[in-house]
Amino acid sequence: MKKRDNIFNDGNFNDLPFSFNKEVTEVFEDMIDRSVPGYSSSLKLIENLSRKYYQDKSFCYDLGCSLGASTMSLLKAIENKEGKIFAIDNSEAMIFKCKDRFKDFIDSRKVIFTLQNLESTEIREASIVVINFVLQFIDINKRESLLKKIFYGMKRNGLLIMSEKIHFNNKFRNKSLLNLYHKFKYNNGYTKMEISSKRDALEGVLITEPQDDHYQRLKKIGFKEIRKVMTNLNFFTLIAQKK
Repeated sequence: MKKRDNIFNDGNFNDLPFSFNKEVTEVFEDMIDRSVPGYSSSLKLIENLSRKYYQDKSFCYDLGCSLGASTMSLLKAIENKEGKIFAIDNSEAMIFKCKDRFKDFIDSRKVIFTLQNLESTEIREASIVVINFVLQFIDINKRESLLKKIFYGMKRNGLLIMSEKIHFNNKFRNKSLLNLYHKFKYNNGYTKMEISSKRDALEGVLITEPQDDHYQRLKKIGFKEIRKVMTNLNFFTLIAQKK
């Protein structure tokens, strides 16, 4: 049973700014389910796309794997095929919990959980790379270099699956969607104080970009067939291929 996210219910957070520490790890499943509209749909999308685009005997990467939800989507897609999944995260608490929760039913030769900064991760022979709501937490000046490394480590026709929270340059549209997003969280049981406190904790930690900035960056790097495959309020998922 998921532990309920009550971290911000008293208006305080013991570890400012926000970080993926042990406290957050314990409630992360509930936090992301109640904070990211369409999250379960994005996981199913990863599974279906990976099943279609996976190349036999290649590698899959889940960059910023957190508690392994995307990793499981990848595993469902390729469990009967040769290949490996590398699940990488820079949170010690997240990787520790991943290894512990999956140790009894995942072949450690098939899925490798690794504690590592994404900037230090080697990408090679990848036919599928997932980076699900992760880029937004990376220094905006380092995003292009990470995506370049992904691109050069992918096989031809390899697929990048990327989900992000975004903002809009149109101020009215941006404000309207933010209001709808806060209503979404409120309807999922978060109080107005919790919503406000978490927003303050994420200030300068989660930095969004407009949708077009993501498109242009991927195009500049060399990705082709860049297209949006899902959107929900101010969150979207896109895919891009290396041709």
